[in-house]
Amino acid sequence: MKTWFFALIAVLAAIASASWAQSGNPYGVAVQVNDRVITNFEISQRVLLLRAFGSSGDLEGQAQKQLIDERLRVQAAENLGLSVTEGEIESGISEFAARGKLTGEQLIAYIGARGAAPESMRDFVRSGMLWRGVVQSKFAAKANVTDAELDTTLNLSTGQEQESVLISEIQLPLGERGDARTLELARELSNTLKSEAAFSAAARRYSRAPSRGRGGRLDWIPVANLPPQLAGQIMALQPGEVTAPVTLAQTVGLFQLRGVRTEKGTEETPVSISYTQVPIPASRERSRQVKEALELVSDVDTCADLRATSERFGQANFTDHTAEVAAIPAETALALAKLDRNEAGYYQAAGGSLAVVMVCDRIRELPEGAREEIRNALFNRRIGSFGEGYLQELRGDAVIVIR
Repeated sequence: MKTWFFALIAVLAAIASASWAQSGNPYGVAVQVNDRVITNFEISQRVLLLRAFGSSGDLEGQAQKQLIDERLRVQAAENLGLSVTEGEIESGISEFAARGKLTGEQLIAYIGARGAAPESMRDFVRSGMLWRGVVQSKFAAKANVTDAELDTTLNLSTGQEQESVLISEIQLPLGERGDARTLELARELSNTLKSEAAFSAAARRYSRAPSRGRGGRLDWIPVANLPPQLAGQIMALQPGEVTAPVTLAQTVGLFQLRGVRTEKGTEETPVSISYTQVPIPASRERSRQVKEALELVSDVDTCADLRATSERFGQANFTDHTAEVAAIPAETALALAKLDRNEAGYYQAAGGSLAVVMVCDRIRELPEGAREEIRNALFNRRIGSFGEGYLQELRGDAVIVIR
């Protein structure tokens, strides 16, 4: 009996020892994905990379999931005979770094100072580039956006359907913290806000837009009303995702997509806007500026009213504009996109002042390049959806063993 008992103890000790050796060994196998392995070292490196990018929460779990998906993506690319060169990877790193206004060399130095090896970044970028090739190869034809579909999105004919987006916003004035600290905060929020509740809480805490009291939530906005450069970024998102920081002259904006819908249009889509603008003097305290802006917004019903009432801030203290959406400063165009005809609102303008704007009319014109910019955004959104569906298939078919 004792012999059997001690033999059992020895076996259990050997199993425990082998398990400890695997988990304690940096190069031990942590996960097997089909015939590929993920080591403990790779997971620890990805954790450092995620931390450098400002991610929070269960970083080890996130790292493991990312690496499993990357093994499946790379395997799918190899099955199609796809590959990328070292030069292409370096270009990919530079492209990724540019989102944070860094060079590729600066990005490598940044993550290196936080313990992540350059190879970890190269592996991350390589898998992303290979996956882009996979989805392009398999789904480009299906994701193609026809002229008829684009016309529907832009609502170029009376009564046609149009796409609208439901978004939330965070506006961070550059003058409040300075450019560097504001951009750092914006990048951190962009990387860490993963839910509508988290985004809403951050909007109430950090945003200086009129929507902050609503947690940054905006009503439905037709895609055609948005500045083309912003529409492209928003339409590339999946619901729940957040844009990278968007610089809007005096502010840095973050936008979360909450929904997309197609609806019947009743009028031709306008792309040029006639509007009146009134600056609220910057010499006043911020709270007084906001109070005066809200009072002005509530006191006027038409652009003629706004022009007349603007005299409270000085004689003829207004400007009238008519311009294509693409030619209007992005921060102004975004404020106008939220408004209907004869509706007013305010936004952060130059020099620390606020500006009240009212839409006088919307005029149907199509600026050069707008069609292709929106077409590309719709294509990217569609092909991204196909790619996510295919990745789910790969996960379902894979043999994944977590040790």
